[in-house]
Amino acid sequence: MKKRWMFCIVTTFLIMTGCTEFNDGETLQEDDVLPGNAMDQYNDSQTDGQVGYVRFQKNQLDENTERNREVKINREQMADMISRMILRYDGFDDVATLVTDYEVLVAYKAPDNRDRKEIADMVQKTAYSLVPSFYRVYVSDNPASFKDIQSVSTSTVYDDQYREVIDSMITKFKRSPQGTVKQNDDQMGNHMQDQS
Repeated sequence: MKKRWMFCIVTTFLIMTGCTEFNDGETLQEDDVLPGNAMDQYNDSQTDGQVGYVRFQKNQLDENTERNREVKINREQMADMISRMILRYDGFDDVATLVTDYEVLVAYKAPDNRDRKEIADMVQKTAYSLVPSFYRVYVSDNPASFKDIQSVSTSTVYDDQYREVIDSMITKFKRSPQGTVKQNDDQMGNHMQDQS
């Protein structure tokens, strides 16, 4: 029995010692950064509850590459998340969300007997809370907005007339209350020209 316990203790000690060593025999210090690319162990099929963690030191990044790196998001997942969040509010039964490269357009059926401006503000702020800060959010309680969003649901940013169609939709959406978050559309236009 003593031999079994001794074997377990020695094995545990060896495993723990082996886990703290890197290549070339270096041991992990408290402030060390793990070597290699931080995304090497990235797993597309993360389980629920899994946290996201990445740590870099500046010298691990190529400054020129990082300066030109585009922020990429999954637009469909973002649209799904925005619609689901809005549907959690009382009185909302129908929400459609379109996420483009720089805009979020949300069509919704407003709850009865509620102030349109108050509802628009709630919808707009919910969408803003879920997207990067360079996005612009437009909301509409006009029933025709659902068809507008659906009409471009299979489009890509590379389609002919894409920009004109989105700009036309934004103009229509602005006829509905937009909430209290101020956005500079002229600045957005300049940003898009810089990108092209």
